[in-house]
Amino acid sequence: MLVLKICQACDRVLGELEVDDLTSERPDSIINLVGNVAYALCPDCLGQLEVEQDRRFN
Repeated sequence: MLVLKICQACDRVLGELEVDDLTSERPDSIINLVGNVAYALCPDCLGQLEVEQDRRFN
């Protein structure tokens, strides 16, 4: 079964993903799977959310 992969932050369509790929050994940035939509972060949003190791936000 195919699921639609969408960026959770900017709603950009990232493509389709086979459900069997979700259980593979290769890690993926899937955050949430709802119905036939897999929410993940696109590389642009992931880069904007990365924080230096020395900084901590409480």
